Amino acid sequence: MSAPIVTLTTDWGTRDYFAARVKGRLCCLISDVRIIDLSHEQTWNDMVTLMQLIRQGCLSFPAGTIHIIDAGCDPTQRELTVQEGVSRYLPQPVLVQYHGQYLISSETRPLSWALEEAPDKAVWLPLPEGSVSYTFLAYDLFCGVAAALAQGADVLSLGQPVEMFKLLRSPMTPVDGTSIAVAVTAIDKYGNAILNVRYDDFEAARAGRRFTASIDNRTGIGVLRTVSRHYNDVRMGNLLLTVSHTGYLQLAVNAGSAAQLLGLRPMSLCHIAFYD
Repeated sequence: MSAPIVTLTTDWGTRDYFAARVKGRLCCLISDVRIIDLSHEQTWNDMVTLMQLIRQGCLSFPAGTIHIIDAGCDPTQRELTVQEGVSRYLPQPVLVQYHGQYLISSETRPLSWALEEAPDKAVWLPLPEGSVSYTFLAYDLFCGVAAALAQGADVLSLGQPVEMFKLLRSPMTPVDGTSIAVAVTAIDKYGNAILNVRYDDFEAARAGRRFTASIDNRTGIGVLRTVSRHYNDVRMGNLLLTVSHTGYLQLAVNAGSAAQLLGLRPMSLCHIAFYD
């Protein structure tokens, strides 16, 4: 049996002791564990970037990998409880089994955005009993859950089943029979803007027709009529529509930034019109 893999995706940074403490705990609990840092630089409440890291990073690992995702916990996503006459919003950590992998998260939102299908299993994880603080669940709770999974525990034995796991999707929107509206879901470090439509789905909607993709009708910048195979299909500094390595369409600039050129941000819209 191969050594268990545990990945860490957090907003802890690398300056403080948080990552070191969790790694030490994992090494104490799981024999021969392999710990892989995916990112410790997530920005609090940046669900778009975190979604892409989960979808394109975490889910690229082999089956059986355990992913600890601790990147902020929005108070509006917490459960209201009353303890000793005092109202408190407690965190609702969740454990999900998806395509043979395990994802432990401090809240459901990043998983709801990242997963493209309903998970195979999902449970609410019970908070540690007798704890005076729930500020470091990655150490106090998630390490123990990871150890149980590494030892073969069933997901459903570790918490209360989630009755309905809500998926938050932003698929391409058909405007009418001749056009669709798509949105920017992420912008990478190069300024490429990834759209929320797979190339295969775009081709199915296109059905062999020609098209124009309009990103900014006010200035006339960003009207595209072809899908390029490589950045060098256009001159340096020019805009292009291409396919990212994940299979989604993306807006890019040869040796430049599409986001900067067009002022794009997550949820910016792109309208694609089809014609004969």
